[in-house]
Amino acid sequence: MPKKAISSAEQKVKRARESPAVYSTLPTHEESLFLHQNDYWIIRYHGRSALLKSTRGLHCLAVLLRDPGREFHVRELLTRPMHASIPAAAVAGHGRVAGGLCVGITVLDAQAKAEYKCRLQEIRRDLDEAERFNDPPRRAKAQDEMQAITDRLASAVGVWGSDRKTSSDAERARSAVRKCIKKAIQKIDDAIPSLGHHLAARIKTGYFCSYNPHPDRPVAWRF
Repeated sequence: MPKKAISSAEQKVKRARESPAVYSTLPTHEESLFLHQNDYWIIRYHGRSALLKSTRGLHCLAVLLRDPGREFHVRELLTRPMHASIPAAAVAGHGRVAGGLCVGITVLDAQAKAEYKCRLQEIRRDLDEAERFNDPPRRAKAQDEMQAITDRLASAVGVWGSDRKTSSDAERARSAVRKCIKKAIQKIDDAIPSLGHHLAARIKTGYFCSYNPHPDRPVAWRF
């Protein structure tokens, strides 16, 4: 964002503390924006803009939007500094979440296991299409995700086939992240309904959270 635009936005942030009406006067452009400025987020989508007070939920959404398709464990989302400029790689390397932050969290409830199994079916279809269209990158991505989910499901079952117990802090983390993301999406929906609908459909929560835009209609976010 140009310096002049940022300066103007900061002035509006200050006035927003006195009057919510400022939200409707933000400049509108086609570019999709999810910009952290001081204690506020400047959000723009499909020509509509909003100015929202910073919350953990908005920070979680920013992390997910920055890396479409990547799954973040809820512990990583909770422990990340609330500063959008810090890239995901600075906290945990790509693909290291399952090996690092999941230590001691070995159980999935019935719903979680069902969701993973459903996702495996979707990945198998993606893999079949990748094979048919000779798309190596897509095939490799599908294979990596399939292996990660398979390993995750295997880790949830004990030697005798019984479910292993999970730590209560993992469940609390899952619940906390789900609630703060849901609340953030609701705030966005109140200001920009089209974006609220998009996020509600494309943000997945659980022990692992991710942003999964439509492959044929990706959103070019600017942070």
